Amino acid sequence: MVSLRSGRQDRLLVVVVWLLTVVVLGLGIATLNPILLIWGVLGLPAAVFLSYVHLRDTRPPAGPGGGESTSAESTSAEPGSSSGSADESSS
Repeated sequence: MVSLRSGRQDRLLVVVVWLLTVVVLGLGIATLNPILLIWGVLGLPAAVFLSYVHLRDTRPPAGPGGGESTSAESTSAEPGSSSGSADESSS
């Protein structure tokens, strides 16, 4: 599976979403405009979720062998399957 990682351009998008959310919510509060208040309130959880996803994807892998554990499992399964076929041929 392809691993998707957040990059520098994604950080800019997160900042833009936060700025737009704060501006819309601020204008909605200042003018008491209901549609701006609704969009601002809906934008807050979206911005929080986007920030969470971005921070999760920019963290380094958990351990030094984070990506190697899956390859080690796949290579350990191969000798087992070949030994299973060797057992069938010997009997």
